Amino acid sequence: MNIEIRPENKTHKFFRKFHSKSEDILFSIIQKVPKEFIPSSIMGWLDRYIDKRTRKLKEEIIRQKWQQIYLEKASEEIRERQGRKEAP
Repeated sequence: MNIEIRPENKTHKFFRKFHSKSEDILFSIIQKVPKEFIPSSIMGWLDRYIDKRTRKLKEEIIRQKWQQIYLEKASEEIRERQGRKEAP
């Protein structure tokens, strides 16, 4: 796994925050509306969207865990190499 640390793109960060805020607003509005007034098509879409979003978040958690394990192994290897250089 190649990991490159680079600064975050400001435009990408803006749109990610915008998307997150718009999701929050949409769900807060839907939570306040009684279920009887929400069409079944919208409820079906929300159900599929929530399932998709949950799946993506679980995948991201797994990806971050693997990245953390990789970084921990890399830092261990670096420490071992530095320890070998100092030993003789």
